[in-house]
Amino acid sequence: MPTALVEGLKERISSSISMYQSLGIIIPGTNYNDIVCALFDCIREHPNDVWIYITITRPFNSFARLISDINNIPNVTFIDCISRASGIVKKDEKCVYIESPTMLENIMMETMNLFGRAPPDSGKYLILDSLSALMIYNDSPLVTEFFYQLLNRARCEDIHTISLVVEEGEEDKSITRLIYLNDKILKVRDTFI
Repeated sequence: MPTALVEGLKERISSSISMYQSLGIIIPGTNYNDIVCALFDCIREHPNDVWIYITITRPFNSFARLISDINNIPNVTFIDCISRASGIVKKDEKCVYIESPTMLENIMMETMNLFGRAPPDSGKYLILDSLSALMIYNDSPLVTEFFYQLLNRARCEDIHTISLVVEEGEEDKSITRLIYLNDKILKVRDTFI
């Protein structure tokens, strides 16, 4: 059953991503599951749109446990950048596995390949979870270049982007600079948005 926080997040995300090309969401670590649930509520409400969820934070299996009906949501595909790096070798038709979160070019290529298969009249949405985790595995200049390229390519291809930053990571000046490249920023608190 959705909580008031999840419901409020879902409404803010839905309205923001429909008005802006890119959305940055700054979240406290304690609200991570709430934001994921809100994002999946948004995905469910747009069944004709194509969603790609790039995860650097958690393996795909973790999302499958959190979102029990994940196999019944046909319009989302995961790009899992962490499972193989952690030694987890699996296959799933809802997920593309990247060898390591340091393989930024592969992440970009897989993302654009998946969007290239999307029906021409569908909306396209990309979730990057998260910039904070990407900074753990890569040098700041590499992440900066990757994020600039990702945002610019998404804008050219009319792909809406949602990038997450865990609040503790926001203190890093590089992450702060990157998240504010988005058109709109939502800052989530423990009990309100």
